[in-house]
Amino acid sequence: MLDGTSPLLRVDGLRLTFDVQGRSLYALDGVSFEVGRGETVGLVGESGSGKSTLAKAILNAVRPDDGQILFDGADIAAMGPKALKAIRRRLQMVFQDPYSSLDPRMCIRDIIAEPLQAHRWGTRREIAERVAALIAAVGLPSEAAERMPQQFSGGQRQRIAIARALALEPDMLIADEPVSALDVSIQAQIINLLREIQARLGIAYLVIAHDLALIHQISDRIIVMYLGRIVEEGRADDIVGTPLHPYTVSLLAATPVPRVGAKGTTAMLRGDPPSAIDRPTGCAFHPRCPIARDRCETDEPMLTESRSGRKVACHYPGELSSPVKNIFQRSGVE
Repeated sequence: MLDGTSPLLRVDGLRLTFDVQGRSLYALDGVSFEVGRGETVGLVGESGSGKSTLAKAILNAVRPDDGQILFDGADIAAMGPKALKAIRRRLQMVFQDPYSSLDPRMCIRDIIAEPLQAHRWGTRREIAERVAALIAAVGLPSEAAERMPQQFSGGQRQRIAIARALALEPDMLIADEPVSALDVSIQAQIINLLREIQARLGIAYLVIAHDLALIHQISDRIIVMYLGRIVEEGRADDIVGTPLHPYTVSLLAATPVPRVGAKGTTAMLRGDPPSAIDRPTGCAFHPRCPIARDRCETDEPMLTESRSGRKVACHYPGELSSPVKNIFQRSGVE
């Protein structure tokens, strides 16, 4: 966290399995982390690592089998519908696809006003003024209010989704791949918009993505997930500058180098991620790991915290050096 205050969000020992033809698929396996007030935590990993499932569990869209999800001290997983509705006013989400998350039959004014009406926020006039202010806040013209979602570009639709998520002035936003479907130049605009909103409102973010370089641009801390487990956690600059887990190094190696004349790197991962139903014994990453040894096949490494606050689940942390070390600059998106 950014300071010594109690965390806004605390996830403790979260486990979630799905039954797949009589077999257990381990979507989340003992996930624990915190998000401080006004902090941005990036959650990164390949498809199937459990990132989106974790977001749905935090929002109580799926019920975990075990563990706690504490939002400002209250256990979301144990809440009834009335208490959960009150929490959702403070905890909102921006979805990956800005088109499918917007009702094509509603104009933008009604889309943004919907959460205000659902929570009985203000009079009709106050809602209209609030909607107009939100449209302006995300950089859209006032006439956008009367138009339909299909009349906007992908980047504009994501701005609309952000405006809707901000309508109730939440304390925290969960953004699931908020820019992955957008062009690079539009990605930069959305990231800068999120930064500006955070600076103005002091909102906390949990940003989910598969692109470690992009996550680095916006995050204070980064969490790396693999097959439903956290394998590394630390300050964003530390994770990118000195990655300790071979999986984190491999994710960096797969990232295009953002420097003129810089040479690319060869992907270090071997094969595809194993099935979450038939997870390997020992370290789940060992079948793809460049430095795996006999111990990795039998002994599961625990997520261990160092004095500096770094956490890593690896028997040989830091042994695999990063081929793209220190090339990312936090000022790269402006």
